[in-house]
Amino acid sequence: MKIIPAILEKDWLEVEKKLKLVDGLTEYIQLDVSDGFFTLVETWNNPSDLLNLELKSKLEIHLMVNDPFSNSKIEPWLAGSVGRIVVQAEVLNNNFKNIKDLLADKGKEIVLAFKTETPWAPYADMVQSAGRVLFLSVNAGYQGGEFNESVLEKIKTLKQVMPNVNIEVDGGINLENISKLKELGVDSAVVGSAIFDSVNPKSVLSNIKNISE
Repeated sequence: MKIIPAILEKDWLEVEKKLKLVDGLTEYIQLDVSDGFFTLVETWNNPSDLLNLELKSKLEIHLMVNDPFSNSKIEPWLAGSVGRIVVQAEVLNNNFKNIKDLLADKGKEIVLAFKTETPWAPYADMVQSAGRVLFLSVNAGYQGGEFNESVLEKIKTLKQVMPNVNIEVDGGINLENISKLKELGVDSAVVGSAIFDSVNPKSVLSNIKNISE
């Protein structure tokens, strides 16, 4: 199981500081972007800040925004080190194929994300087409929340029905509960506050990676 450090900040300087702290230690780093409408939280959301940034790790951008395709909120994020775009299933407005095709044209992957309360089964065709999902295990837009164990059943059922779909789990993951995800065959764990709120983020990241491998 791979570890993806997650950064959720309102200020670019904080984003940049955390990026530099973990760059090169994992294949991917996730940046959370929220518009203040899909969630009540508004984060840093200026993709131009990434243009001249040289990174060893690739970036995964989690767009927690309303109607990302119609409002042209995706295109500005498709440059530089960005390798994957995470979009919320709840706000696609029948634009899944359009978004997937746009990303494919730019050589980027799509990840289909689900809130804790959103079942994946009604979106089964899109899940199969995307090949990669992200199950939130805390409320969208917040770090530091308690891990919601209802996600474990989602993982089990998806693994049974579509064993080849890649699963990411995001939220409330720490040294105490990450082994549960590994046992269920989760492919990637997205970890934010457990790393960056610690006294020694690099050490905690190393310990989490050791457990997950």
